[in-house]
Amino acid sequence: MFNGSIYVGVDLHKRKFSFVMVNESGQVVTRGTQEATMEGVASFAATLDRQHHVAVEPLDNVFWFVKEVSAYAGSAHIANPYKVRLIAESRMKSDRSDAQILADLLRVGYLPEVYIPSEEIIQNRRVVSHRIRLVRDRVRLKNRILTVIGREGLVVKASDPFGGKGRREITHLPVTAQAREMVTMYLAGYDLLTSQIAQLDRQISELGAGDPIVQLLRSIDGIETFTALAIRSAVGEMKRFRSAKAFASYTGLVPGYRQSADSNHSSSITKQGVTTIRWLLIQAVPHAVRKSDYLRRLYRRICFRASVGHAKVAVAHALARIIYHVWLEARPYYR
Repeated sequence: MFNGSIYVGVDLHKRKFSFVMVNESGQVVTRGTQEATMEGVASFAATLDRQHHVAVEPLDNVFWFVKEVSAYAGSAHIANPYKVRLIAESRMKSDRSDAQILADLLRVGYLPEVYIPSEEIIQNRRVVSHRIRLVRDRVRLKNRILTVIGREGLVVKASDPFGGKGRREITHLPVTAQAREMVTMYLAGYDLLTSQIAQLDRQISELGAGDPIVQLLRSIDGIETFTALAIRSAVGEMKRFRSAKAFASYTGLVPGYRQSADSNHSSSITKQGVTTIRWLLIQAVPHAVRKSDYLRRLYRRICFRASVGHAKVAVAHALARIIYHVWLEARPYYR
């Protein structure tokens, strides 16, 4: 792939990483193990130069690792874990063998790679991920509160148990002292999370206001600032997709397909790709259907022919295609 180069495969873990360096002929030059600390990565990076090309298997700290290594190496590549099936299916599996496979795939030009976003996009992804986790934690607290109340044989009659009326009703429910203590503790956690989410929402609004792509995506029916920023951060650069169909496939909202000889089989959606985008688009469907005549007609037609679930997927798929064109054509969406 690169003339006169050394190819480095790295199997990265939280506490350590193994590496194997091979030359153009595939012969092992050196191999070893280092601690996955700032000192360990710096020591490893210092042994590299522009002749070295690094392939690493992704982990939570992969972007930090690549950033440190890129300052020394000729190039750094993140392997796509779903496509590097050779590692997962190998019977003789070890960290060093995994690293050598990565190095060999990079050497022959067959390494399936993951897109490496800019530092700004990485930071935005972390903000989006943090908000999603906080919302899920708040939902868990809601369920725990209602469970404690339900064990007392009581229910909250308010349509929104955690709105003003619902909170007053929870406060005056005739529960035991133990249950009251638990509910009070859970409500304190719920209020703290609500405050933190509101703070994050203000930060997300500021980030979205300064990004022209986010503003374009907000013109699409059902896409609000958080969803727009989440999609913007997850995708990074839309130009890396050759078509709207390719982007829809990236979201996992396309049916699976198997063909062998004269046999053709289609299946449910692949669910491969970025889970966050698929989840956000499904969540946006009710809002989009209320606002867009086109999407509402599509939703009703699929409901009549199949089911509500199929209709939601079809509308989410349509939203993915709309996002692709709005983004690349740099023009707001018109109903």
